[in-house]
Amino acid sequence: MTKVLSLGFEFEHDYTLIAINSTLEDYRLAYLLNREFNIRLNCQPEGLSFKDKNCTFTFFDYECSSSFSSWSLLANKLIYTSVSINANDLFKEESKINYLINEKKEIDYFLKINGETEFDEFQLIKKIKSIKGVITSFNVIPQTLKSKDYLIF
Repeated sequence: MTKVLSLGFEFEHDYTLIAINSTLEDYRLAYLLNREFNIRLNCQPEGLSFKDKNCTFTFFDYECSSSFSSWSLLANKLIYTSVSINANDLFKEESKINYLINEKKEIDYFLKINGETEFDEFQLIKKIKSIKGVITSFNVIPQTLKSKDYLIF
């Protein structure tokens, strides 16, 4: 009788994840976060691409050499227009939305912080909420997300 053992690997999430709802465009939110926290989030031109989602999400990144931390601002929503050919209409445009984290469709952006910062989570959230154009901000526990693997990069 043979025994079959399956090995599973669960990635340990040791980062702070903050959800942000905002009416601001991604570049404007990155600018205001830079000003508020004295960081330099830079837009990554290649974005964050996933083959299974067939799209590229906006991605801003900053590496702090003094505190050995990294800050990443990720767009959770991608709104795009697809053109299809119909029998009735020659070309039909449809607006579609793709989400980075499907179970958090109400979230506009995620701020992922690896490493230690001079702020605790409560201070971070309070300062983010004080930014004009931010509706709300709250902590997200990565272990509760089904699609948390999209946050590994």
